[in-house]
Amino acid sequence: MPDSTRQPSAPVRDRLQQYGLSETEAETYLAVVEKGPATARTVAETAGVSKSYVYDICDSLAVDGFVSVDDHRTPTVIRATPPSEAFGALKRELDTLEAAVQTRYEDTAAESNTFEVVKSRPTIVKRLEQHIEAADCEVILQIPARRLPDIRDPLRRARERGTLVLLTLSSYDRATMELDLKEIANAVRIGLDGAPSLLATDQQRGFVSPSTMLSWDHDETNAITFTQEAVAAVLVGSYLGNYWPIGEEVFVSRPPSLPARYDMFRPVVFTTTLALRAGESVVADLYARPTGSDDDFEVISGEVVDVRQNLVAPHNSDFGFENSLVVDTGDSRITVGGYGAFLEDYEVKHTTLRRA
Repeated sequence: MPDSTRQPSAPVRDRLQQYGLSETEAETYLAVVEKGPATARTVAETAGVSKSYVYDICDSLAVDGFVSVDDHRTPTVIRATPPSEAFGALKRELDTLEAAVQTRYEDTAAESNTFEVVKSRPTIVKRLEQHIEAADCEVILQIPARRLPDIRDPLRRARERGTLVLLTLSSYDRATMELDLKEIANAVRIGLDGAPSLLATDQQRGFVSPSTMLSWDHDETNAITFTQEAVAAVLVGSYLGNYWPIGEEVFVSRPPSLPARYDMFRPVVFTTTLALRAGESVVADLYARPTGSDDDFEVISGEVVDVRQNLVAPHNSDFGFENSLVVDTGDSRITVGGYGAFLEDYEVKHTTLRRA
């Protein structure tokens, strides 16, 4: 049944413009309200503006208290401030606008952390497609080889967006299966028979199920899909520490074109590894700060002289999810890890790679 309390978009946008927002600012703010917490790409697609422009607009909206920009995680997540706070100072004049935005906010707030038990194979394939389509930076996936055709198109589109795709195929029968791996993943490994199926995208959402749910024709087990950063982080750590290292590498893509900006660190390590092995020199512009400090982030630039990683064979990391760069800044050599790093000298929010 339609929600009779939802206000049409045009009147809400018009009132925001009366308050002082431009048309683009109003459209972007409503996109955050409707889709948030959301990445810049999701907001850009909803509002019909470029992704780079979304960052500028949302910084301005954050100053006015309309949104919060969480750039302490990757990719950056944008949230709408609860309307009762955003419009508190102007409540009498903006009661109508607040009611309209509050409705939209409440529609999505309950969905920011979700778990779902899935009992049917068609539904889990649908959830796989949805999560992969929503990925901005990274897709980590382990499934039975026979199910690869079901999600080939979403994986191909993820690659076209520049998303890092790490794929492990279990239960692969070399005698009866032919795999066309071009354009669907950056790296592919053949894993253990009977390994659980799992997915994590942007270290925020995903799914996990027993191997039998997607490999057998008839099965009574269930899968769990989720949208929660803490769960995704545990799943990624397990995958990179346990399943990925024992897989047989059967495909690695060519180095991506540079320059390129990355909001997560594993794609930085992957790209740099391939470029260095191809004999290229790579310079990194790092938005970084000393590990374990409360210092402001600042840009540090230098040539990458070494990589520690387990994403591409042969690996040289000491443990499963160690991925870091050694950068020569001209004054010294520093080790760099992703946001939340604890072993390296610096932690990084986002990185631009370019050829020297």
